[in-house]
Amino acid sequence: MLNKSEYYYISNKFRNMKHKPIMTDASQAFLEKYLNNAAPTGYEWEGQKLWMDYLKPYVDTFITDTYGSAVGVINPDAAFKVVIEGHADEISWYVNFITEEGLIYVIRNGGSDHMIAPSKWVNIHTDKGIVKGVFGWPAIHTRKNDKEDTPKLDNICIDIGAKTKKEVLEMGYTWVVLLPIQTLFKYSTAINLSVGP
Repeated sequence: MLNKSEYYYISNKFRNMKHKPIMTDASQAFLEKYLNNAAPTGYEWEGQKLWMDYLKPYVDTFITDTYGSAVGVINPDAAFKVVIEGHADEISWYVNFITEEGLIYVIRNGGSDHMIAPSKWVNIHTDKGIVKGVFGWPAIHTRKNDKEDTPKLDNICIDIGAKTKKEVLEMGYTWVVLLPIQTLFKYSTAINLSVGP
């Protein structure tokens, strides 16, 4: 326990310290760019490139491997090692099939949770750019009152406003669907993983 003079000494020292913000303009710009970059499971390299470019001035070297790991190393010859670990893949699905009515059904890419999907906005990455969509599932008036189903991969789909499969395909070849999470930086698919636990 601090005595009175120690308490006043420490509190005066903190009071006289110059305030230095933790988040600089450069670090905030990096974070916004990083969080709004697409990096679904198996395709994390674009996000890792952004991360490595930002960290270059702070690390001695990088290690990358075929598993998709990217490691920033400080003082590589030190006897004592400290690891701060995270991963950068995002909540995503692959397009599985498109119905003749223009609805898009998906399968998991990684640990995507189908239970939270209904009513969520998504970004569908195509060869022509991003197409916005929304996860839907059978409307309340079409479900049976006696047995309420839960969302499953076979009863949820993505609606992008197209009326036919041809309209969907004209918007671009679809390869992956990302579920954006609203953040203070517009939308991000990676806020749950890229920033930390």
